Amino acid sequence: MYTARLRADKMAALKEKDAVKNKVVTMLMSGITYKKKELGRDLTEQECLDVISKELKQEKEALDMAAGREDKIAELQAEIAILESYLPKQLSAEEVAEKVAALIEAAGLEPVVKNKGMIMKTVMGELKGKADGKVIGAAVDALLK
Repeated sequence: MYTARLRADKMAALKEKDAVKNKVVTMLMSGITYKKKELGRDLTEQECLDVISKELKQEKEALDMAAGREDKIAELQAEIAILESYLPKQLSAEEVAEKVAALIEAAGLEPVVKNKGMIMKTVMGELKGKADGKVIGAAVDALLK
Protein backbone atom coordinates (compact mmCIF):
# COMPACT_ATOMS: atom_id res chain seq x y z
CA MET A 1 0.00 0.00 0.00
CA TYR A 2 2.64 2.51 1.03
CA THR A 3 5.03 1.64 -1.79
CA ALA A 4 2.37 2.37 -4.43
CA ARG A 5 1.46 5.66 -2.76
CA LEU A 6 5.13 6.62 -2.46
CA ARG A 7 5.78 5.86 -6.13
CA ALA A 8 2.80 7.99 -7.16
CA ASP A 9 3.92 10.82 -4.85
CA LYS A 10 7.46 10.63 -6.23
CA MET A 11 6.19 10.95 -9.80
CA ALA A 12 4.00 13.89 -8.79
CA ALA A 13 6.93 15.57 -7.02
CA LEU A 14 9.12 15.11 -10.08
CA LYS A 15 6.44 16.58 -12.35
CA GLU A 16 5.91 19.53 -10.00
CA LYS A 17 9.68 19.94 -9.56
CA ASP A 18 9.20 19.77 -5.79
CA ALA A 19 12.75 18.92 -4.66
CA VAL A 20 11.93 18.66 -0.94
CA LYS A 21 9.05 16.24 -1.39
CA ASN A 22 11.08 14.22 -3.89
CA LYS A 23 13.93 13.98 -1.35
CA VAL A 24 11.61 12.85 1.47
CA VAL A 25 9.74 10.31 -0.66
CA THR A 26 13.01 8.90 -1.99
CA MET A 27 14.31 8.60 1.58
CA LEU A 28 11.16 6.73 2.63
CA MET A 29 11.26 4.42 -0.38
CA SER A 30 14.89 3.66 0.38
CA GLY A 31 14.14 2.92 4.04
CA ILE A 32 11.24 0.63 3.15
CA THR A 33 13.31 -1.19 0.53
CA TYR A 34 16.16 -1.66 3.02
CA LYS A 35 13.80 -3.04 5.66
CA LYS A 36 12.18 -5.31 3.07
CA LYS A 37 15.57 -6.76 2.11
CA GLU A 38 16.55 -7.10 5.77
CA LEU A 39 13.41 -9.12 6.56
CA GLY A 40 13.34 -10.99 3.24
CA ARG A 41 9.62 -10.40 2.74
CA ASP A 42 7.08 -7.68 2.03
CA LEU A 43 6.43 -5.32 4.91
CA THR A 44 3.18 -5.11 6.82
CA GLU A 45 1.48 -1.75 7.11
CA GLN A 46 2.72 -1.41 10.71
CA GLU A 47 6.31 -2.07 9.63
CA CYS A 48 6.01 0.63 6.97
CA LEU A 49 4.68 3.01 9.63
CA ASP A 50 7.67 2.09 11.82
CA VAL A 51 10.07 3.07 9.01
CA ILE A 52 8.25 6.38 8.53
CA SER A 53 8.25 7.03 12.30
CA LYS A 54 11.97 6.33 12.47
CA GLU A 55 12.69 8.80 9.67
CA LEU A 56 10.45 11.39 11.35
CA LYS A 57 12.29 10.96 14.64
CA GLN A 58 15.64 11.48 12.88
CA GLU A 59 14.36 14.64 11.19
CA LYS A 60 13.12 16.03 14.52
CA GLU A 61 16.50 15.32 16.12
CA ALA A 62 18.20 17.11 13.21
CA LEU A 63 15.84 20.05 13.74
CA ASP A 64 16.86 20.23 17.40
CA MET A 65 20.53 20.35 16.38
CA ALA A 66 20.01 22.99 13.67
CA ALA A 67 19.50 25.84 16.14
CA GLY A 68 20.52 29.18 14.66
CA ARG A 69 20.48 28.03 11.02
CA GLU A 70 17.23 29.48 9.67
CA ASP A 71 17.66 28.00 6.17
CA LYS A 72 18.16 24.49 7.55
CA ILE A 73 15.31 24.89 10.05
CA ALA A 74 12.83 25.83 7.30
CA GLU A 75 13.91 22.87 5.16
CA LEU A 76 13.64 20.40 8.06
CA GLN A 77 10.21 21.72 9.04
CA ALA A 78 9.00 21.18 5.47
CA GLU A 79 10.39 17.63 5.50
CA ILE A 80 8.76 16.91 8.87
CA ALA A 81 5.38 18.11 7.55
CA ILE A 82 5.68 15.77 4.57
CA LEU A 83 6.65 12.82 6.78
CA GLU A 84 3.75 13.50 9.16
CA SER A 85 1.33 13.39 6.22
CA TYR A 86 2.15 9.68 5.79
CA LEU A 87 1.39 8.81 9.41
CA PRO A 88 -2.08 8.40 10.90
CA LYS A 89 -3.38 11.31 12.97
CA GLN A 90 -1.43 11.42 16.22
CA LEU A 91 -3.25 11.45 19.55
CA SER A 92 -3.09 14.59 21.68
CA ALA A 93 -1.46 14.54 25.12
CA GLU A 94 -4.89 14.49 26.80
CA GLU A 95 -6.08 11.57 24.68
CA VAL A 96 -2.87 9.69 25.45
CA ALA A 97 -3.31 10.29 29.19
CA GLU A 98 -6.88 8.95 29.04
CA LYS A 99 -5.85 5.86 27.06
CA VAL A 100 -2.88 5.19 29.36
CA ALA A 101 -5.15 5.33 32.42
CA ALA A 102 -7.67 3.02 30.75
CA LEU A 103 -4.98 0.55 29.66
CA ILE A 104 -3.44 0.42 33.13
CA GLU A 105 -6.85 -0.24 34.65
CA ALA A 106 -7.73 -2.86 32.02
CA ALA A 107 -4.42 -4.67 32.56
CA GLY A 108 -4.98 -4.66 36.31
CA LEU A 109 -1.60 -3.07 37.00
CA GLU A 110 -1.00 -0.96 40.07
CA PRO A 111 0.19 2.55 39.03
CA VAL A 112 3.40 2.60 41.05
CA VAL A 113 6.96 3.32 39.92
CA LYS A 114 8.13 -0.29 40.32
CA ASN A 115 5.57 -1.37 37.66
CA LYS A 116 6.70 1.24 35.12
CA GLY A 117 8.36 -1.34 32.84
CA MET A 118 5.24 -3.50 32.63
CA ILE A 119 3.04 -0.43 32.18
CA MET A 120 5.21 0.95 29.35
CA LYS A 121 5.26 -2.45 27.62
CA THR A 122 1.47 -2.68 27.77
CA VAL A 123 0.85 0.92 26.73
CA MET A 124 3.43 1.00 23.91
CA GLY A 125 1.95 -2.17 22.44
CA GLU A 126 -1.40 -0.42 22.11
CA LEU A 127 -0.36 3.13 21.24
CA LYS A 128 2.70 2.52 19.05
CA GLY A 129 2.39 4.64 15.92
CA LYS A 130 -0.62 6.50 17.31
CA ALA A 131 1.35 8.85 19.54
CA ASP A 132 4.91 9.98 20.10
CA GLY A 133 6.89 7.85 22.56
CA LYS A 134 7.90 10.91 24.59
CA VAL A 135 4.25 11.91 25.03
CA ILE A 136 3.37 8.37 26.12
CA GLY A 137 6.30 8.30 28.57
CA ALA A 138 5.28 11.65 30.04
CA ALA A 139 1.68 10.45 30.48
CA VAL A 140 2.86 7.29 32.26
CA ASP A 141 5.20 9.30 34.50
CA ALA A 142 2.35 11.67 35.40
CA LEU A 143 0.17 8.75 36.49
CA LEU A 144 2.94 7.19 38.56
CA LYS A 145 3.50 10.23 40.76
